[in-house]
Amino acid sequence: MLTDLDDTLLHQAALPFAYTASSDHRFYDRYWFEAFAPDGSAGVLVSMGRYPNMNVLDGFVCAQSEGKQYNVRFSRALRPALADTSIGGLAVAVVEPLRVLHLSLAKGNYPLACDLTWTASLPPRLEEHTFSRLNGRVVSDMYRFAQVGTVTGELEIDGRVHRADGWFGARDHSWGVRPGVGGWEPATGPSEPGSGRLFLWLAFRTGEFGGYVQLHEDQDGKRQSLDGAILWPAESGKDDQRIVDASHDIAFHAGTRAFSHARVTLTTEDGARWEVVAQPALTAWAYKGTGYGTGYNDERGLGAYRGEYLEETDTYDLSHPELVRNLAGAPIPPGHREQPVTLTVNGAPGFGHFPIMVIGPNRKHGF
Repeated sequence: MLTDLDDTLLHQAALPFAYTASSDHRFYDRYWFEAFAPDGSAGVLVSMGRYPNMNVLDGFVCAQSEGKQYNVRFSRALRPALADTSIGGLAVAVVEPLRVLHLSLAKGNYPLACDLTWTASLPPRLEEHTFSRLNGRVVSDMYRFAQVGTVTGELEIDGRVHRADGWFGARDHSWGVRPGVGGWEPATGPSEPGSGRLFLWLAFRTGEFGGYVQLHEDQDGKRQSLDGAILWPAESGKDDQRIVDASHDIAFHAGTRAFSHARVTLTTEDGARWEVVAQPALTAWAYKGTGYGTGYNDERGLGAYRGEYLEETDTYDLSHPELVRNLAGAPIPPGHREQPVTLTVNGAPGFGHFPIMVIGPNRKHGF
């Protein structure tokens, strides 16, 4: 099968663009965007993912306002519209690569609609390659870049229109093989024994600069990996400064793993120190609503084939900092949680996207 891309000089494998060089069913290519109002009155997530070996294009729009999270999920057969980045009323369009993208959701039989333009305010940063094996099979083999920007346009939530005028925006674009997608995870032997870990991922912007940092620790607080940099807009002429050290002090809401306050001190290769003080701007997103993990009504998660077209919607109560319920009061296992924040960096005010996930036991934080 040929597509328009096959008439370019961009091939990277001895295959047409309709096919991927990996036969792993979990191979994917995904956009992810977040934006939120400075006063915390509203926020939105938009995402779209392509799974060529599962013949799937899926996506979601989630929005938050007044203690509720509204979720709309889509899935369709990828072929024959292989290069079309739209599903039902949801569309993502690249206006100017690595700088301007358009995100839209037409009104439908669901409580959300949007017409948003995402514009970069800092250059993107490509993260280090992620690769791991377990019992001989590849668990992950992926790349991701992150970028911060501003978002303008309109977001409609349950009949109320919120006008975005320079809202903080974060995005990432990742591709490759990752666990937990495509409908099932291969088994090649016993799973690794349970152990705790802490995951910290921050994308932020203040008035003059911003940055990205990713930190993994084990249950004892021993660092497993650190990657990130402080960046300035391209027109500033300043060089990126790689982050070489990080320490943190995190306070959690009583009886939960949802953080109420975090202080992170970063050291860059030039010896400068950057003190980040952050607190939630909205309640952390409940990712089950997006389709991640055991999301979708069939609980098969992202990338599972669901026929020619599927559309579903639900609403969560986020009035508690950690416990998620549907509107009938039944508990919803939220999956992982990701957090929009207000912050200061060396006293300069700004905004960020700042997931802090404590998974399993963690002696350092008393879990």
